Amino acid sequence: MPIVRDEHKYSLYINAYIRTLEALPVYEGADQTSHLQKMVYYGVKAIGTHPKLKNYQEAVACFEFISSLKTVMSLLTLHEFMNIFPIEKVFDGAKYEMKDYYSTLEAINELDLELHKQVGESILELIMEYMNDDIMNFAVQGMVAMSAMRRFDGHLDLMEEFMASEGHKTPNTFKNDKGQVYYVQHGKPQKIKTSKSNHLRLVKG
Repeated sequence: MPIVRDEHKYSLYINAYIRTLEALPVYEGADQTSHLQKMVYYGVKAIGTHPKLKNYQEAVACFEFISSLKTVMSLLTLHEFMNIFPIEKVFDGAKYEMKDYYSTLEAINELDLELHKQVGESILELIMEYMNDDIMNFAVQGMVAMSAMRRFDGHLDLMEEFMASEGHKTPNTFKNDKGQVYYVQHGKPQKIKTSKSNHLRLVKG
C-alpha cells in the first residue's frame, strides 16, 4: 500500500495522539497499557499520512517523532503489537522475494520473541521484517525523514548514495580521474565509500 499524504487525516491522527499522551496516567502503579496501545496506533497512522517534509526542521521533527514511537512500541508485548497491527494474510512472498505472513513468523522466531513479553530492543528488527501495510509505511517514512534531513543539509539522500557506492551514475555525483566517486556539499567535495565498505543496504518491502 503506497504512502498517502493526507493533511486532514494527519491532523486527526496527531491530535488523537496528543490527547492520548496528555491523558497518560503517571501516578505510581498506574496501568498505562491501553494508553500506550492507542499512542502507537495513532502515532503510526499519523506518520503514514504525514505531509511532505518542506525543510530540515520538519524532517528532524518527523524523524524524532518516529524514534520516540519506536520507544513506545518497545514497551508493548508481541501480543499487543500484533493485535494493533495484524500480520497481513499474504502467503506468496517467497515467489517475489518479499516479506509475507510466513517470513514474518520466521523473523519473530529468530528474534526469540515471546507472545506476552515486551518486544524491547528487538523492535527495530521486528518493524523491518513485519508484514503489515501500516508498519511497512512507518518503516519507509523513517527512511524518508532520514533522507530528507540529509538532502536539506546538502548531502545525498540514502538511495542515491547507495546507488553511487555501487558504481551507478547518479544525478548529483561525479568521478575523478582515479574513479573515486564524489558529491558536493556546501561547495566542498565529499568522498563516497565503495560498496564493500559502505554500511548502506537496500531493504526489500
